[in-house]
Amino acid sequence: MTDNHLIYKENLAAYAMGALDPKETSALEAHLRTCDECRTELAEYQHISAGLLAALPPQAPRAALKKNLQKQLQSQIKANRPQMKWSLNRMTVIAAFVLLLGLNIISIFEVYTIKQEQTENNGQYASQQSAIAMLAYPSTQTFAFDQGGVSGSLLVDKKRNLLAVFAWNLPPPPAGKTYQMWLIDPQEDRTSGGFLTSENNQPFVMAVLRSPQPLMGFVGLGVTLEPVGGSPKPTGPRILRVDF
Repeated sequence: MTDNHLIYKENLAAYAMGALDPKETSALEAHLRTCDECRTELAEYQHISAGLLAALPPQAPRAALKKNLQKQLQSQIKANRPQMKWSLNRMTVIAAFVLLLGLNIISIFEVYTIKQEQTENNGQYASQQSAIAMLAYPSTQTFAFDQGGVSGSLLVDKKRNLLAVFAWNLPPPPAGKTYQMWLIDPQEDRTSGGFLTSENNQPFVMAVLRSPQPLMGFVGLGVTLEPVGGSPKPTGPRILRVDF
């Protein structure tokens, strides 16, 4: 029997108890793969060690030991938890950024509102100028109307394919509705001519319509109450009709 074999036999008991260091464990396991005698003796040691462990009754840890372990575990968790510290300078910068962002949003909204109002005012001004110009055209015809409590005038310039409508006492349309204009041809077919919308701070409603087709092909103008956005053909009640 070689000296190495004797060393391996001496290490079997420690191996069975898991007490060998990794280097000795690797060497012994390599020896066990080729030595039946050592494998048999190891099996006996493992049987004995298992019996010893089973013979020991389970013991509850002391209360002080348990409390100490829990305290150490909690301390370790707190130490590993990421901490976020806010300095006064950082909080000041963030507050300033939020304030600046809010002011920018307000400014953008105000600029958008001003531009929208300016666009509407420009459109109203252009319509008013067109209507004034129509009064100066020798070819412009004027038709007065008073229907259902709505009165006003219709200016028609067939030479320039322009119409201008002035209507008083036209009530605001109901929610979800709008006043839609229609060009009426001799066959009573209707072609949409846009919408009649209230003027800001004005007691009347005005609209200028530039016909996409020669006005010579039409015989009248009608207005009906339609859903917001308009309809391809009249669907609502007639508000007025003016023949020209």
